[in-house]
Amino acid sequence: MGNSVSDWEYLPELCLLTVLEKIDEPISQVQFGAVSKYWHSLFNTFLDIKRQLSTNLVPMLMIPSKKRTTKRKLYSLQAKSKIAEIEFLKPYTWRYCGSCYGWLVTVDESFNITLSNPFKNLSIHLPQFDSMAYDSGHYTYKILKVVLSDDPLLHPNNFVVVVIYSVYGRLAFYRPCQENWIYIDVNEDQSLFLDILFHKGLVYAIGHYNNLVWFDVNGVKDDESSKPPKLNTLVPKIRRLENRSFRTKKFTVFKLILDNENGKLLEKKEVESIDGDKVFVGDNKTLAVSALNFPEGQPNSIYFTDDFIDRDAYEILGPRDIGIFHLKDGNLEKYYQFKNSHKDLSPYIWISPSKEYN
Repeated sequence: MGNSVSDWEYLPELCLLTVLEKIDEPISQVQFGAVSKYWHSLFNTFLDIKRQLSTNLVPMLMIPSKKRTTKRKLYSLQAKSKIAEIEFLKPYTWRYCGSCYGWLVTVDESFNITLSNPFKNLSIHLPQFDSMAYDSGHYTYKILKVVLSDDPLLHPNNFVVVVIYSVYGRLAFYRPCQENWIYIDVNEDQSLFLDILFHKGLVYAIGHYNNLVWFDVNGVKDDESSKPPKLNTLVPKIRRLENRSFRTKKFTVFKLILDNENGKLLEKKEVESIDGDKVFVGDNKTLAVSALNFPEGQPNSIYFTDDFIDRDAYEILGPRDIGIFHLKDGNLEKYYQFKNSHKDLSPYIWISPSKEYN
């Protein structure tokens, strides 16, 4: 029998790459690369493959153009701040109320919601949204945020669209098997929702007062007599002092540990590290990108875009509230310099582009 270290050191390349793929922790992957020169070269090969396969995971910043109503610019954080242009079939709306998997979400004056993929020149028209009559203000801000569970291109008959609507931050959802939207009943303690996450087949909604609820759309029938799902409180409201500001000052991140069997909350603790990841927040679907996929980025950081929802004030100030928040030291920095010429244009938004735009 030969030397065991040598046997391990010169395992076939495919075998070792498969092992690397199974290692989730970035630190462990780095330790793998330190075993020998051969393993280190394979580790670099692995990184190159991962980057090529996942370049479209790192979103680009979509910026309005003052000259052309059918064009917007794409600002890359990866390719040395490369600027590309994207053409729309129609003039774009004042504001996109969602961005998921390369799809942008628009709403018109009649509250028809459309999913548009500018990279594929595709559109999906969803049923008319009809619960907005009592709200005032610009129609693009009555639909606060739209989030998709999956890419409609990959799951055309099995994706969920969740909408946060009205100044009260209420919820509704739609699936391709439905004829109409299903509006979820809320009580006083279950409103003012700000964001949506999907986890293990369930929908989680995050509220203005740091509350977190979940609901299950899978058991909801497809006919009009179907009752909306029940909202289940996972983290109750935490009352906070209202200190309104038009600028982001800090983020606080909590790790939630759930029971694998019943989904109940076991522990909630504040953290200062997110394992080197970068999180992108704003009007887009909240997205975490690993250090492997985005080594050029700032680790343990949150990249944010302006989410101010008063159009009149927004036109005066412009999308100034964009930047990077560093969890470790609490510092803020810019990744893109705001231009005064953009102050009367629509908000910036993160979008995950096709590979040819990276």
